[in-house]
Amino acid sequence: MVISEFFIKYAEEANCKAFFKAQRVAEHTSCKKCGSVNVFWQEKESRWRCKDCKHAMGLKNGTVMENSNLSYRIWLWGLFLMSLTKKGFSALEVQRMIGHKRYEPIWLMMQKIRMSMGSRDDKHTLDGYIEMDEGFFEGHRKKEIVEGVVENAKELDRQVKAIVAVSTRPVDAGKQKKLRPKTSPGFLKMSVVSSLSTVDVCYEAEKMLDKSATVITDGRRCYNGLKEIVKVHKSIVVKDKKEISTLFPWVHIAISNAKKKILGLHHQVNDQYMQNYLNEFCYKFNRRFFGEKLFDRLVIAALSQPWYK
Repeated sequence: MVISEFFIKYAEEANCKAFFKAQRVAEHTSCKKCGSVNVFWQEKESRWRCKDCKHAMGLKNGTVMENSNLSYRIWLWGLFLMSLTKKGFSALEVQRMIGHKRYEPIWLMMQKIRMSMGSRDDKHTLDGYIEMDEGFFEGHRKKEIVEGVVENAKELDRQVKAIVAVSTRPVDAGKQKKLRPKTSPGFLKMSVVSSLSTVDVCYEAEKMLDKSATVITDGRRCYNGLKEIVKVHKSIVVKDKKEISTLFPWVHIAISNAKKKILGLHHQVNDQYMQNYLNEFCYKFNRRFFGEKLFDRLVIAALSQPWYK
């Protein structure tokens, strides 16, 4: 659906509310208390009620909109705008386009949507041939006091560390292009870590990788524990930086593109929210061929469970 058609069709609150109701009915709404599917809609109260336990549920209950005072129109427009482009928008831009008076509710709405994106991708693990490396992303510039004067901390102190893994598959010989990698990317995952220790890296890698996977990394010691998590772990010590683009092409392309997006669009991100922004990048990367269907998939992700889960 093009922009003009969307905003004409969903200009009124009632139409937006009816859209969310139809989506929830299509996903087979069940009682959040007893799990029964024997529920019915009470039009006057705008809620579902379970015939078995009599528990009542609002339209926002069990979704990313739960406990939100924002209107259905704001939520629907926000979901549409966040799926409109692979590069995304800042919260300030979305606030201006929607026409909301306050910045904070729009920022919080977008964070909740990004958390839903991450929850959706967490249901999948990477298998096959996987490139893995660490990435350093621009975090919030910390402050420190030096001899009573508040100064910006060193650049290294603002870098948020993350483990990045991307599954790849070989390209047929007849379709290979000159100066292009001989593999094509599949699914991408990025997980923020507090440190690049073996314990932290293996903890995140165990959630990201399938046990049958073959993982290739550089010679960094923090990856030594991967041999106990996956079927095959290949550690390659890269002495010439020119070889990196040949051995690990897609993981470095993904890291570079994510850094450019965060730096160009948001400039800097607070450390505790960095995972949400990486969730958005990975979600859109993994669905880069969905086209207009991306909005439909994002709506399903937003309605599948509360943001706090």
